[in-house]
Amino acid sequence: MDTTQKAVKRQASFCNAITFSNRPIVIYEQVRLKITKKQCCWSGALRLGFTAKDPSRINPETLPKYACPDLVSQSGFWAKALPEEFANEGNIIAFWVDKKGRVFYRVNDSAAMLFFSGVRTTEPLWALIDVYGLTRGVQLLGYELMKQDCLKGGKYSQSEKGNL
Repeated sequence: MDTTQKAVKRQASFCNAITFSNRPIVIYEQVRLKITKKQCCWSGALRLGFTAKDPSRINPETLPKYACPDLVSQSGFWAKALPEEFANEGNIIAFWVDKKGRVFYRVNDSAAMLFFSGVRTTEPLWALIDVYGLTRGVQLLGYELMKQDCLKGGKYSQSEKGNL
């Protein structure tokens, strides 16, 4: 992670790069990332999701190498791999959870796509980002709280710059 705590770059291999937001994310709040570095010769891509575990209470030494399937097999972690075709340098990825526990994402302001469901939304959630495979670096662009009609083409209601 860089000194601004807004960019993460995997140093070696294709794994061991799980990071979290520095604060809980609210329902309908988009986490916006830009893919800054792509590395060929690997397969798989960025894993995105949420955790109900406060990252400040997680010992980094106990984190597994992979969010999927290792971390998501533990209670309180939900994540899925971004399709490889979207893991290109310069792409902006936004993801969020709705009140029903469904996670959506969009690429470069495309239409929202259902990513996965089953997130428990009754407790605080932190964003989970695993810089994996083809994806070697990401930069946090900020957070945007969406209006609830966002899936019908609505606009965003407010935005905030943030740290990972």
